[in-house]
Amino acid sequence: MRRTCPSAPARRAGFTLVELSVVIALVLILTSVGFGASREQLPRWRTRQAAQTFAHLVQQCRSMAIAANVECSVFLVSPDPTLSDPANPGGEYWVGLGNLSNASTTWDYLPADRTEDGSDDDTSQGIVDLSDRAGNYYARNVGIVEWQALVGPGVGNANRIVISPRGYVMNPSGDFNSKGAIDVVFANKLARFEGRNEDWVVSITRGGVVRVDDPNQTRFGTSQYGTDISSGS
Repeated sequence: MRRTCPSAPARRAGFTLVELSVVIALVLILTSVGFGASREQLPRWRTRQAAQTFAHLVQQCRSMAIAANVECSVFLVSPDPTLSDPANPGGEYWVGLGNLSNASTTWDYLPADRTEDGSDDDTSQGIVDLSDRAGNYYARNVGIVEWQALVGPGVGNANRIVISPRGYVMNPSGDFNSKGAIDVVFANKLARFEGRNEDWVVSITRGGVVRVDDPNQTRFGTSQYGTDISSGS
């Protein structure tokens, strides 16, 4: 007599509507969490990057002044006029090599190309405008905070940080703060708009030392950036 094996239960294919709903819900939750994190992280990264770019250009300016035996300057052109508007970045500065070792009368904005034909034809590296979408330094959600007015050395150098061929900052003592530094602050405008402080500070000492600092970190809160100069330049 032939035995008949019970038939195996039919395998279920696909997912139920409940399972699909759970998967979709999880994807939406993870997406929203990721979007929220990136919304904060990107402006934070851009602000730090803008500050580090400024610091790098100041260091490059110092190195070029020493190598070429002429002055180099960082000209603070304009701060961000609308720090309360997170959508639009703002702030501009220029970096250029002087024509003399002291009291330069003209500046060759980077890259230094004036020696080639006597004209400053290319300024793509030395003209930094955070609001210029077509430029190399556009920084969304970032603004340069208005700085303490700089007299600058000599005549006609207001709001210039001038570095000598020996690597020293030639600005008069009144241009330095109580810690012996000139500070330039880069603001995370989105964080400010939302009530947080995520700015970055670039400090330049009399000796030409440059540091990028997060003011929310207290490890440098009481430290001195450099020697406080009490006499003129």
